[in-house]
Amino acid sequence: MIIGILSDIHEDLIRLKEVLTIFEKKNVNDIVCLGDLVGFSVPYYPYLDSRDANEVVRIIKENCTFCVIGNHDLYAVHKIPHQRSFFNYPANWYGMDFHIRKQLASGKVYLYEDNELSSLLTSQNKDYLMSLPEYVVMDCGAYNIMLTHYAFPDITGSSTHEVLFPSDLQEHWEFMITHQCLYSFSGNDHFEGMRLFTENQCKDYGFEEVQLPDRLLWLHGPTVSKGTFKNGCMIYDTERRVIEAIPLYSETHTIAGNREVQR
Repeated sequence: MIIGILSDIHEDLIRLKEVLTIFEKKNVNDIVCLGDLVGFSVPYYPYLDSRDANEVVRIIKENCTFCVIGNHDLYAVHKIPHQRSFFNYPANWYGMDFHIRKQLASGKVYLYEDNELSSLLTSQNKDYLMSLPEYVVMDCGAYNIMLTHYAFPDITGSSTHEVLFPSDLQEHWEFMITHQCLYSFSGNDHFEGMRLFTENQCKDYGFEEVQLPDRLLWLHGPTVSKGTFKNGCMIYDTERRVIEAIPLYSETHTIAGNREVQR
């Protein structure tokens, strides 16, 4: 089975269509989305006139076998993540004044109102985002793959914590084992290519083809959106256990001296 993998669209309709064209040419059997369909941050994305959150959601609904929710999707529908041991969200979190939320967050979780435009979603599309799961276990026959936006316990990417070392993933390995998953695929970090973690190693790859080892592995890949990072998508062959990151060749929109983005 050939799986097309996309993540972090952030309302970028043009690049989403480019990815679907790639998947069609590669004859993928299934398409999965790793979250953040929406979320347009003004300082980081240059496609203001062409962004279309509702059309992006429609295309994902019609073309993806599985889709998980990301942190920007949660914000768009004002939903508190289920997995949230990293931060104790008050029940009325989205009803609180922004400045109070900022004080309570204390830099531990992302806030969005200061730079993110409303996605202008229809009620139907809000319901779709609200219904998305935080993780999916995909049956590949001889093994399972876990699909999330980021790593457990922050599987929606709502925390500002970044996974840098294999030791940061102890809870994620346990979560994978509990669900009998050999591999785990995520987005969120807008990586320029792919970053692969095993239990004792982290290795970076560019836009290239990689043979996956027969052991626990967490991988996160590129963003579809045209922003401050080189963007792309991934294709995974479940039988050969080979994954490829494919660039979109979009001219990156850089900000002098600042490559940070609200993932």
